[in-house]
Amino acid sequence: MHIPHVVIIGGGPAGSTLGAILAKEGLEVTILEKARFPRHHIGEALQPAAFELLNFHLQLGPKMAEQGFAKKFGALYYWGETRNRWSVLFDDRLEADLDTLDRDSIHEGAYDFSWQVDRGKFDHILLEEAEERGAKVFQETEVVRPLLDGQKVVGVVARDKDKVEREIPADMVVDASGQRCVLGRMFKLTRDIPDLQATATYCYLKGQPAVEGPLGRNVQLVVTVPEGWVWWIPISDDLTSIGVVTNEKKKIEPERFFEICERADIPIEGGELASGPWGEGFVHAKDWSYSHKRFVGSGWMMVGDAACFTDPILSGGVDFAIRGACNAAIALLRMFGEGGTHVMEPLLGYQSQLQREFAAYLRLARYWYANNRSVDGLFWEVHKVIPEDSLSTPLRAFKYVTSGKLDADNHFRIFTDAQEKKMFRALGVDKKEVKSALGRAKDRLKTAGINRDGRWIERQEVPQG
Repeated sequence: MHIPHVVIIGGGPAGSTLGAILAKEGLEVTILEKARFPRHHIGEALQPAAFELLNFHLQLGPKMAEQGFAKKFGALYYWGETRNRWSVLFDDRLEADLDTLDRDSIHEGAYDFSWQVDRGKFDHILLEEAEERGAKVFQETEVVRPLLDGQKVVGVVARDKDKVEREIPADMVVDASGQRCVLGRMFKLTRDIPDLQATATYCYLKGQPAVEGPLGRNVQLVVTVPEGWVWWIPISDDLTSIGVVTNEKKKIEPERFFEICERADIPIEGGELASGPWGEGFVHAKDWSYSHKRFVGSGWMMVGDAACFTDPILSGGVDFAIRGACNAAIALLRMFGEGGTHVMEPLLGYQSQLQREFAAYLRLARYWYANNRSVDGLFWEVHKVIPEDSLSTPLRAFKYVTSGKLDADNHFRIFTDAQEKKMFRALGVDKKEVKSALGRAKDRLKTAGINRDGRWIERQEVPQG
């Protein structure tokens, strides 16, 4: 019996999550990672849904809780028409009770939360999990090009740290290479989003500066300034990620960086500049939004940042990667279960879902920028051309979408459906017959006065005869 072989380009959150799930389900998985883990990566603020998915598929909740990551109960903003601070907390009960609570009460209460993570440590945990689940992991190994049979991708050519190249055949190649977009750039599919192109200068501070109030260091802070906006993200008890997002193409000098932070009233007092990931105190990164003309093809697919990247204002990058990996896993398991790589319907379903999610995040990012009409400056003038009514969303809906909860709920439903179909196939049950039987059962329940959720409904008179 042939066991499908999936080669994954990249061992970040998308590649590792996908590799771990597929290996757990019995597929042969090879992950090729260009770097040596642990390695630095920006993007420390995660949403609750990402951890729900990791716990659901890989039972990683206890392991995450052991790492010393900072709990995150939500975010605080100085954004919009006024300079008043407002919050988007993950738990509505916490939002309502915040004025009456102290720090201990918040931590002892059963409030919804996420983690703000050290990405070097977090990503390494996921890669090790994939390996423990049975994936073969090769670090310091770069994919040079895909192997093609006509228009179909049938493997990759990889180069190790000794510059030795070898061909690795595969039933499916998944590009999880992050912003390198290996397949997207090779196939010339990349599309930049011109109205959402910014850069960030960031650093890390040692110490324990905190936001005033009971949330202290267990919240993300975002503040607008004329130059753009500033983030403040505690990632452990004594380390904080701070960044300034602008339209400027060069790294902001330290003196000006801290002047912007002080003007934004970012808590930095008592903090000490930590050594950066490459020995530098400050790092400059490109935050250009982009997508691709398509995310799947014959023998290949894209996940995470390799597929699309949205402006970091909504902290959606890692969540997008993990959720996309989980959805990709379902698509691949369906595809191989239904006959192999010539079956495109599951991949096209994955592509449609990713396109919808990306479009929703893009609308939210544009709405977020366009409705900050209170700050002057070149950065904001650019975004004021976006119509104010480009998206209108109540706060509750905004929280539901940006926390990843909406798309996670969709994923759980799709996963359950896929598992049921897999079970039906194993038992030799015909899908049409199952559908017909369910319809007959539903009719009987209606006659009995019960709906399909088990609740009583008003009985309908059934014609006799």
